[in-house]
Amino acid sequence: MKLGNLSAQRDWGFAGDYVAAMWLMVQQPEPDNYVIATGRTHSVEKLVRLAFERVGLDFKDHVVIDPALVRPAEVDLLIGDASKARKQLGWEPKVSFEELIRMMVDADLKRLSGPKKP
Repeated sequence: MKLGNLSAQRDWGFAGDYVAAMWLMVQQPEPDNYVIATGRTHSVEKLVRLAFERVGLDFKDHVVIDPALVRPAEVDLLIGDASKARKQLGWEPKVSFEELIRMMVDADLKRLSGPKKP
């Protein structure tokens, strides 16, 4: 597997949590703008490491850094501030980063172990 910058930091969250936030937004009497985010960052390397560990592998044995995949204008840190959504909507993300990675890997494993198409 080829990847670019493993040290980039991102604010990853579960889509189901974000849909719940959207539902809360449309319930408000007046429209407003909200940032929906976990407020926590994790590196691409941590995501990859957790995903490979979930299946009992060391990512270093399977991942190659390809300089061609490193973005020339990479933003090293992306993090959202959802304090307004927390305060006004009472919204909090429920799924942790680690749980999100487990859910994603488990879904892929289930899909791959399903019945074979003829």
